[in-house]
Amino acid sequence: MEWWQSFFDETTGQIMFDEEAWQRAEQSCDALVSLLGLQPGAKILDLACGPGRFAIPLAKRGFRVVGLDICDVYLEQARVKAQEQGLQIEFIHGDMRSIPFEREFDAVINLFTSFGYFEREEDHLQVLKEVHKSLKPGGRFLLELQNRDWLIKHLQARDWVERPGFLVLDERKFNFARNRIESRWIVLKGAERKEYTLSLRVFTLAELLELFAQAGLKVLGYYGGLRGEPWSLEANRLALLAERAS
Repeated sequence: MEWWQSFFDETTGQIMFDEEAWQRAEQSCDALVSLLGLQPGAKILDLACGPGRFAIPLAKRGFRVVGLDICDVYLEQARVKAQEQGLQIEFIHGDMRSIPFEREFDAVINLFTSFGYFEREEDHLQVLKEVHKSLKPGGRFLLELQNRDWLIKHLQARDWVERPGFLVLDERKFNFARNRIESRWIVLKGAERKEYTLSLRVFTLAELLELFAQAGLKVLGYYGGLRGEPWSLEANRLALLAERAS
């Protein structure tokens, strides 16, 4: 079993997707739309949508949104939130290595470091090929994730994180032989203790540009975040904007 098959559950969701995280997503949506150059009513696939943190504010802005995720718990939370707000969003259970659409979307987004999950290198290329397949010709793809170079320089071996009702110890190391961040989360909730492991492949900019090219995605620009900030080694995020070449 790979780490992501047991990592994503209600507990880790409460830790990752707290109220502040929802607010950050809402606040960055207009910049996201601008960066993608989306026309009103455009159809968007939110790939690895989680509980709908970006899908819901995008739908509120009048876009037609489909969310795909592997975690049923998050999908159900997303459906409830969308229904509460009177929004028509299709949330589907699926694996990003096999997207069940072809030439369907004006844009695909993959945000919040939701790329690099898999053990096999070829699976990451497969994800990008599926993105290419699901885009209309000329459709755009936005990938946003941690900047590997910043991460190496600023990596903390141990960190305590407080969330409402939770205390989380995050122990991390960088595996240079495999280009992966390997983490262990010890989650304390009252007398309860849970442990999770995470192993995320992180990519250099050059590696990502090569993968995009192999998948038929033409890179239009890369930035230090969703607001189109200049990218540098000191930017903690990396956003790549590409389009389906044909």
